Order: sequence, then structure tokens, then C-alpha cells
Amino acid sequence: MLTKTQLVRVFSDYGFTPLKRLGENYLIDGNIKNKIVREAAVSEKDAVVEIGPGMGALTFDIAGSARRMVAVDIDRKACAILKDLAGDDYPNLEIVNGDILKFDFAETARGGKAKVVGNLPYYITTPIIEHLISSRRFLDSAVIMMQKEVARRLIAKPGSSDYGSISCFVNYFTIPTLIYTVKRTSFYPSPDVDSCIVKLAFLEKPSVKVYDEDKFFRIMRGSFNQRRKTIANSISREAVLDIPKDELAEKLKSIGIDPASRPETLSLAQFADIANSNFLRKC
Repeated sequence: MLTKTQLVRVFSDYGFTPLKRLGENYLIDGNIKNKIVREAAVSEKDAVVEIGPGMGALTFDIAGSARRMVAVDIDRKACAILKDLAGDDYPNLEIVNGDILKFDFAETARGGKAKVVGNLPYYITTPIIEHLISSRRFLDSAVIMMQKEVARRLIAKPGSSDYGSISCFVNYFTIPTLIYTVKRTSFYPSPDVDSCIVKLAFLEKPSVKVYDEDKFFRIMRGSFNQRRKTIANSISREAVLDIPKDELAEKLKSIGIDPASRPETLSLAQFADIANSNFLRKC
């Protein structure tokens, strides 16, 4: 990987300026690079998609171990520089100038499951995670860097102030693990906040059994949209279940849930219990 001095020289040689609006902060810490490479555990059998390869801090190490690697960057000039840096040394590496939110993981996986690595731009971190989850049948795992605040929400447990609908959504489809906190000084230019490395292991089936996912997510999102209210208040509303609060309170008690509970205290399994309950079959 390039040092800060080498990066500055490359930027000068190519007349390149990192764009803050695209979240272009380039990794310059070899220790962090090694942690990501180790967690990704890429072998010669693996197809890998890298999100935001930049100047190749991860790209070349991982391409050297992978069967196939596709590096996707929305910045056309950055892609051109990366191609020059790669030269002809990595015949298994494809550098794609494109939007990761429109990327087709099925083509890279080719009947198997690909691995994902990358440093997610802060401004579209959540949409990228949602896109990865929507493509989960083609993915094995993702080792990704993101804003520390977002990482805390992904791994948050019930009762935590960080626990919310994104926590439930991610934990329903994956096993998220916080790997390491990364100081902002590990990048050039330095971002305004620290980051975290998070690993998402995609599940073959959701972590809890739900009969109607649309209803489940409606209840969950409706709960956290008004998280200061009790669970009975927040989901009795017309926009969620449209059930009189007193009636719903009794029904929640019947399945062992305190209607005065706050949404952030309920586990994923308890949200599933509400969605699966007999009294909601017609909702």
C-alpha cells in the first residue's frame, strides 16, 4: 500500500484531488490494512468485490490471494489511476467505474458466493449495507469500514441507546461483529470522525422465524419511529397496526410482552413474537 508521502506524489503526478463529497479518504495504515486482509480470509477459491478501492491499499494484497477480484469505484479518474498502478501484475483483477448501489453481485459470484471488502463512503453507508443484504444469497461475508457511529448501531443490543431499526434489520439477516476501531489519522486526507471495521456474516436463513416479513419490518420500524413512546403506543397507530391502544395492550400481555416497554428494550425475537401472534393475522 502507498504511504502518505507516496499518495501525495501520485495525486500530484496525476493532478488528482480527493473529493470530500464522495468520501475519498485513503487508508495509509499498514496495520489496519493487515487486519482487514486477515479478517477477509480470502483464498484462491474466492471471488471478491471491493467497494471503493481508491489507490489500492487493499486491492493488490487481496487480488494476490483471490481467484477473481472486482474493484468498484464511482470516481472515473481514481479508477484510471488504479489501473495504471496495477499494470499487468494482476490478471484476475477487474477495475470497474460504477455505482456500487447498482452493482450485480450475482455476476461476480457466478453460482457461488462472493466476499466483500471495502471502505464505505460515509454519505451512503446505510444504502450500501441494505444493498448488500438484498444481495445476500450471492454473498458469504463482508469486511467493511464505516463511520464509528454507524458501526455502533449495527452491533447494538436491546437496552442500548444505539439500538434501533437498523440494528434489528442487520441482525435479522447477518451476524455483525465489531473487529477494530480505526482512528481518523489512519487515512489521508483525514476524515472528521473515527471509523470501525465490521464483519457481516450473511445467514442462510434469518436469525428469527417470521411468517410475514413485511408486517415484521412495519412493526419494527413503526416502533423505533416513536421510540420514546411505549411499544403499545408506538405500534397501535393507524400507520402501523391500527388497533386501539387498550386492546393491543391486552394482546401484548397475552404473549408475555409488557405494553409499557420501550421499543429499544425489545429483542429481535420479541418483535418476531408480536408479528407472528395470532391476533395480528388480519393486520
